[in-house]
Amino acid sequence: MARWTRIPAPIARRRLSHAAAGLAVATLTLTACGSASTSSSAATTSGAPAPSSTVSAGSPSSGGSSQATSITATEADFSISLDKSSLTAGSYTITVANKGSATHDLVVEQGGASVARTDSISPGGTGSLNVTLKPGDYVFYCSIGNHRSMGMELPVHVS
Repeated sequence: MARWTRIPAPIARRRLSHAAAGLAVATLTLTACGSASTSSSAATTSGAPAPSSTVSAGSPSSGGSSQATSITATEADFSISLDKSSLTAGSYTITVANKGSATHDLVVEQGGASVARTDSISPGGTGSLNVTLKPGDYVFYCSIGNHRSMGMELPVHVS
């Protein structure tokens, strides 16, 4: 026959609060990793692009019209790669392809300040952003959850 032992109220409350805290952490962790069902502004899994962002980091290069150079950033679980190994100052349209199984985004940062970013991109989807890069060092990274610390960070030098 089972024997029941009465647990003092302070211990019972502490156990309950620890269980609630553990559940909250688990929920936040799963939410941060993303899922295929994201907000309406996110890219769809069909590959439709997310709304693009147009941000300027410095003034465009002088002289005639500044035609944007197209490059592709590929994100996977958990890495980022560019289809060009070197970038020069100028305007860029960056298409971001999410080849991973989690939701990602792309942030372009210089000197600790965000210069441009995409909306969240569902697995299999794409997004894009327009940015003018001036000479210097940048970091391209995913800002969702702890993805950056898991390797989704790419240093980029613009000459």
